[in-house]
Amino acid sequence: MNRLLLLLSVLLTSTAYAQPKTAPPALVKLIEGMTSKTFTPDTTVTGLSDDVIAVVTKEPIANWSLPQSPSPQLSYQNLIVGKQSYRLVVVKSPQASLPVATLLHYTTAEAKPDIMARGTLQPNKE
Repeated sequence: MNRLLLLLSVLLTSTAYAQPKTAPPALVKLIEGMTSKTFTPDTTVTGLSDDVIAVVTKEPIANWSLPQSPSPQLSYQNLIVGKQSYRLVVVKSPQASLPVATLLHYTTAEAKPDIMARGTLQPNKE
């Protein structure tokens, strides 16, 4: 019975933490500006503070690192502001037709990243 309650509590807290919803427009605009593609969010962390969003969106795209590509399926860019850092990861899975972009937030160098937004990238419609 205790295991069932523990499992239920874990499931409820994890679904409350990351839920499908619309990402803040500022984050969508940032990701679209960096990738030159249309970003369609599918997951946004609900506990984001306005300060965290404001810091990352106020920084010019020129302050982000150049795209790093350790493999043809993966690329990422970093931004460091004070002790906090941000990373945009783009993964192109061979099985998926569209690449997936994930914006991560690190509060310290040793901290686990928090997901700010995740979604697919589609070519711009002209």
